[in-house]
Amino acid sequence: IYIMRKLSCLLFPMVLIGCSYFSPDYQKPELNTPSHWNATNTNLAPISESLPYLAWWQKFNDPELNRVIESGLKNNVNIEAAKANLEAAQGQLLTVKLNWIPFFSVFGGYVNGSSQNSFTPIGNLGVVNNTGAFFALLPTYAINVFTNYTLQKQAGYNVDAAKNAELSVRLAVIGQVTGAYFANLAQIRLVEQFTELHNDLGELTAISQAMDKRGLANQLSVDELKSKQQLVAGQLALAKKNLTATQNALRYLLNQTPGEVKSTNKFAAINPNQVIPGNLPVSVLAGRPDVMKAEDQLKAANEGISVASSALLPSVNLNYFYASGSGTQGFNQPVSNVNVANSNQQSYYAAYANWTISPSVFGQINTNTAVFKVALANYKMVVNSALHEVDNALATNNGYNQKMTSDMGALQSLQDSLDAKQAMYKRGLTPYVLVLGAKIEQDILAIDVTQTKLQQLISLVSLYQSLGGGYQTAANSSS
Repeated sequence: IYIMRKLSCLLFPMVLIGCSYFSPDYQKPELNTPSHWNATNTNLAPISESLPYLAWWQKFNDPELNRVIESGLKNNVNIEAAKANLEAAQGQLLTVKLNWIPFFSVFGGYVNGSSQNSFTPIGNLGVVNNTGAFFALLPTYAINVFTNYTLQKQAGYNVDAAKNAELSVRLAVIGQVTGAYFANLAQIRLVEQFTELHNDLGELTAISQAMDKRGLANQLSVDELKSKQQLVAGQLALAKKNLTATQNALRYLLNQTPGEVKSTNKFAAINPNQVIPGNLPVSVLAGRPDVMKAEDQLKAANEGISVASSALLPSVNLNYFYASGSGTQGFNQPVSNVNVANSNQQSYYAAYANWTISPSVFGQINTNTAVFKVALANYKMVVNSALHEVDNALATNNGYNQKMTSDMGALQSLQDSLDAKQAMYKRGLTPYVLVLGAKIEQDILAIDVTQTKLQQLISLVSLYQSLGGGYQTAANSSS
């Protein structure tokens, strides 16, 4: 034990020197991060909450939306897979940590043997029979301290990467569930609007046919109305098909079988004009889990160079052997037989360093250096992609906000015109077909407004997702 302690005292400085020499210091890559976004958005505003903890979907004041997001975070299979990957990474880290512990070999059994022996000056003893039980302990510690140290650091970075991978999946699920929820409500509304348009066209067609029979309309206008009605019937069929698809998409994200999604909320009740957190690019990059995951992978790749280089350093071997046995020995002499009971103990220890250098180590170092370069390129790509994603999302959301404002203005103008014609019709100043024609124009524009609003909401969801909003709140609430 004394020798083992002395050897440990000698090895500890070697560990520090070796790890310092063979472990390249990690330097965070310097990237050209812009000071502001290229796109502008009129809804941008500073917030006091940290974006990862901002439950932005609650701003819609929709309990049903809150429930489906909670269900998605609880049941989505992609999150389950991400959790399993995290557990696997944690298991790898534990494996490396357990390598620091010596392992024991325990022997035990029963011996029954014989051998021909002769001793001077006793002479020839004849056959010696050995019979008895024994046991032995062999604690063994054989490890490359430098390799295990760097492997543990690398495994720790891999765990961090797996954690951020899970958070990335949570962020994606929040956006996907919210988008599918809005799309489902929008399709319900579109089915209603296409049905209303189809009915209004049918009524106008019937009136035109009646007028044609009286010679008050021409057949061409009737055929045109029938053609429009048939086109709307096809659009209505597609809207119903899309409704089934959106319902299945939402149920898929919740890990449910295909089926109907019953909703008590109305699409018209959703307010798409939400305040957008005006965070700077550097703040967004610091909070996005995919960027943090890419940097963790870069750190792990950097440590991989150390793992390969550590094979150039010696490994430590510490062994201790202890055995104890008891039994009888029978000396089968030519004259007489003698049986002697006996017991014995044996123990020894050894401590030494084993320094073996394989030329293939240098190839592995080159390989891991190349892996680091790949991880560095991936990190730069992820950061640049995140910046472009946010800037594009800001521009898209701003564009749909402006289009929605214009569409709502146009819809209000048609509504005012329709109200005026209805008032004139009640006074007998205009025919009903003109009122019905204005109503059809309003139906068509209302469908466009619904589609624009859905795109506006999807762009809002995409913007919050690109900003990295809400995944920590989701992680805390679901744990």
